[in-house]
Amino acid sequence: MGWLVKLYKNLNNDYPLFIYLYQRMEKECLNKHDITVLVKSQQDLKFMEHRVDLYSEFIRGQQLQKQQLEQEINYLHQKRANYDKINFHKKECSF
Repeated sequence: MGWLVKLYKNLNNDYPLFIYLYQRMEKECLNKHDITVLVKSQQDLKFMEHRVDLYSEFIRGQQLQKQQLEQEINYLHQKRANYDKINFHKKECSF
């Protein structure tokens, strides 16, 4: 009985939440193992969400880098085309 008193004192204002959880556990016929699996699954989901966020940031960075490289390639193509035009005109003028 002492553990029940200690539990009640530790709950403080969370007593309604404790009752809700107990009623839900009874309604869903959850045992200790089921509750442990649910809590672990929730922790795993949070970890996976964090990993997804990290991968998303990495992918956005890669997309930005790709876009910058494509712009640089286009710039260099334009520069080369202009250089080729200049060289072509120089060759025509030298004849």
